[in-house]
Amino acid sequence: MMRAFPIAIFLFFVTSAIGVSLCSYQRAEERIDRDVHRALQLTLAEMPGDVVTADTLRCFRNHLTLVPLRDTASIALRPKCSTKGMRTEIVAQANCSFLTVMGMSDQRASGALLFIGVLWLLGSVWYQRQTGTDLQATGLRLGGLVYANHRFATADGVPVRLTPMQHSLLEMFLEAEEHTLSKQEICSRLWPGKPYADDTLYTLIRRVRPVLENNFRLKIESDRGRSYILKQR
Repeated sequence: MMRAFPIAIFLFFVTSAIGVSLCSYQRAEERIDRDVHRALQLTLAEMPGDVVTADTLRCFRNHLTLVPLRDTASIALRPKCSTKGMRTEIVAQANCSFLTVMGMSDQRASGALLFIGVLWLLGSVWYQRQTGTDLQATGLRLGGLVYANHRFATADGVPVRLTPMQHSLLEMFLEAEEHTLSKQEICSRLWPGKPYADDTLYTLIRRVRPVLENNFRLKIESDRGRSYILKQR
């Protein structure tokens, strides 16, 4: 729940940024459309006729107020059907690419929203890591050993150095009822593909015992070699 909340806020900023960006893009398209039609009207007022020449195009581009359009915009003759038959009309075309329109749109607001969203996400990740290392806040305590957020530490919050197998074994002990595990249960979970893992288990138990006994009030007892129990001393 808590991890989903920062992601939801980040997605809110992203979707808001996309929405603002699309609105700005649309306004830029409308501004481009108005500019080319205005330039066409001024051109036809100065150079009336049904023929497009190089001078007509030059005049048209000079009337454009949006500088990037002067390299892409053009005018052309297009046939048009009417009650009087076929005739031609002069039309203006912006010929803008997506990147050109994006460059002419104001993306500062959407960029700010996206920047805030990224900062929020990075801050949330940092906060999660900081709170995750605070093992004294909430967690299971047993014999001076603190377990929280899938990490082990001392009562003072000092992380305990464990191998991946030792870590998994202690997790199993803490999750088990009365902290008791059968030999078969440990072997099948830690070495599922190994047909005979008794020797490997004995080695693992032998190496994890001094870690617990030297740093905590804990010990691992064997019940006739059939099961193991994590107890407080």
